[in-house]
Amino acid sequence: MSLAAAAPPSALPVEAGNALTLPAHRHLVRVERGNGRGAVLLLAVQRGGSGGRGLGMYRSEDGGRSWKYEGPIQEDAKQDRADVVAVGRDVALVYSVETPDGQGISGSPSRDVYFQWWRYQASSDRWAPGRALKVFDSRSSRTAYYRAELARDSRGRLWVQAFRREPDGKSTLVISVSTDGGSTFREQPALDRGISKRGGGRLLHLGGKLVMVYGSHSGGMAARFRVRDDGAPLSSWSPVRTAFPEGIYHGAALSAVADGRGGMHLVYKDNSERLMYRRFDGRRFGSARVVHERGDWALQPAITRVGSTVHIFYNRPHRDGRGYDLVVRRLSGGSLGSVRELASISGFAGYPAAVGVMPSGARVPCLFGLEPRHGSDRLVVVFAPSSNKANAAGGEKVAAAEDTDATDESPLAVVLDGPESAVRNVVAALESAPEEASAGCGGGQALAALLSVPLLALGRHRRKQAARR
Repeated sequence: MSLAAAAPPSALPVEAGNALTLPAHRHLVRVERGNGRGAVLLLAVQRGGSGGRGLGMYRSEDGGRSWKYEGPIQEDAKQDRADVVAVGRDVALVYSVETPDGQGISGSPSRDVYFQWWRYQASSDRWAPGRALKVFDSRSSRTAYYRAELARDSRGRLWVQAFRREPDGKSTLVISVSTDGGSTFREQPALDRGISKRGGGRLLHLGGKLVMVYGSHSGGMAARFRVRDDGAPLSSWSPVRTAFPEGIYHGAALSAVADGRGGMHLVYKDNSERLMYRRFDGRRFGSARVVHERGDWALQPAITRVGSTVHIFYNRPHRDGRGYDLVVRRLSGGSLGSVRELASISGFAGYPAAVGVMPSGARVPCLFGLEPRHGSDRLVVVFAPSSNKANAAGGEKVAAAEDTDATDESPLAVVLDGPESAVRNVVAALESAPEEASAGCGGGQALAALLSVPLLALGRHRRKQAARR
């Protein structure tokens, strides 16, 4: 079977390989239901009109192997994306616009930021969406709010960050807070102004403080950050400081998680398209470590912390430019383990999404966006090697997994194309033809499958105008 190059076509649908953009957002969370019902994974994903759906919520009760449609978040098929936070058995989220880099963020009175609760209903074992509340309002055709994110501090306050496109094309980093559980929000002084081109970053709570780390599409901006203590006045933040000089690709090519000790693990793609790791100790960023040296425009990370171990998933580009390997590395005890291949993709494999923190013994899933096939948009689910297996880098042994299904780590292709009213299993196991099979890497510990994913039939002139983020 002939393979097309993996460069993204300019008309790459929003429901395709980049359905899980932005990488900096948390699209996937784990919620404990209690009463012996176990945990559920909730996924907010943009369908872009595929199957008649827009931005919606999906659930998995088996650790990511199968998925059901839970309900719509925003169904008018705009390019809105959500950032999700679990709060007990409930879920809070914000959503705002995201567009391909080549298209830019244009001004519009409709490009606002909304906050919404999804409350768990024990009687029906479902999550019910509440009223969507407008947090930031674009009242001009020359302004727009985009790339909104949400964090909850130790006092239960909800913080919403976004970037505002100004009439001159520059961006302002804005912040708003709710002290009444999301019923109302009050905008606070802007965190930064005059950011050239489109901004991006991550707002994250670290146990006793908030951190905002960010950059832009300029290609030359050093990464910046600001911090605030939970006990400080609402408008009090540290001054703008340089986080590290190599910057963050487009500001949003990153994945971050609190380390449980007042700091943050940060994996990001720098302006040279290298995948890097740094730890933030609550005051400053430590030295950089290279996770992957030779990337491309689509290389993106998604990380999960289990105890003190961090699983770093990413889409490693093939050297011939015709596909991607879905891989994982384990950071444990200060050591970065070797690369473990989980699946190999022929064609475009897009952005990943993972749960921020998982309990010990549970299967650790990561979802990647694929291009549509036979009119259906798809995701692929891969799993980190079970914690009871030896670490390929140094033979590290850890406790056996408690999840009885954790040994089933085969990649799964998820087809989100059920009927409008359906709540049903929508996962299909990969069944590659013999000539499409690929051998696993990592000493046979990681299972791999080769997916034949033909690129859209678009001309070379359209691919050159790639929708790079």
